[in-house]
Amino acid sequence: MSSDSWAEEYEQAKQAAGEVLNLIQERNLEHPDGGPGASRLTATARRKLGSLGTKLDALRSGIEAAPDLTENERNRRRDQVAALRNKREGMLTSLRRDGGHSAARAALLSSPAAPSGPAAPGRGRESEATAPLTSAGLMELQRDVMSQQDRELEQLERGVASTKHVALRINEEATLHNRLLEGLEEDVDVSRSRLAAAQRRLKGVMHRARSCKTQLVILLLLIVLVIVVVVGFKLVLSWF
Repeated sequence: MSSDSWAEEYEQAKQAAGEVLNLIQERNLEHPDGGPGASRLTATARRKLGSLGTKLDALRSGIEAAPDLTENERNRRRDQVAALRNKREGMLTSLRRDGGHSAARAALLSSPAAPSGPAAPGRGRESEATAPLTSAGLMELQRDVMSQQDRELEQLERGVASTKHVALRINEEATLHNRLLEGLEEDVDVSRSRLAAAQRRLKGVMHRARSCKTQLVILLLLIVLVIVVVVGFKLVLSWF
């Protein structure tokens, strides 16, 4: 699977997840008490979630089989697939939970506990799911709902932990790059100092060389002058 085809498949999987979420929201809004319409939407959502699971497996296989991906790109795609898989699991959980206990949960959460007996004014309306239950059954149902919510929170916690892991790796990479830049800056400063010292030594050598040349020229002129004076003196003596 090439990078372009993988990205296209991932976008299709995201779109499928959005369609399932819309189906769940439509069912909850238009059919809060269940019925044939809710069942139809639930069945459609389950079928799409099954197809989505197959797509996610193919996407994960495509990541592992691609030889030309960098490690950072591979991890990024893994995180994308994991996030989409967590979203799919959450929607499956919502379908299972709301399929039989949505009305019961609403009754449990919307009305305070009250003694058994005829329904008092303002008490929550009984549903078909809660009507046959005793107080112990209602408590058990409430514990099931709370357990399901705890599992969803655990899934959310795992997603947050994965994001934290990625953030820590990015921070480590940034810290390493900063250290490398600091070391490079120190090396540049040392090289600049050495170059300046070498330039100063070179100027000193050139200055001394010029001084030596000047002294040599003066010495040669003095020798020539002495020779001229001696020769001239001899010539004067020879005339006399």
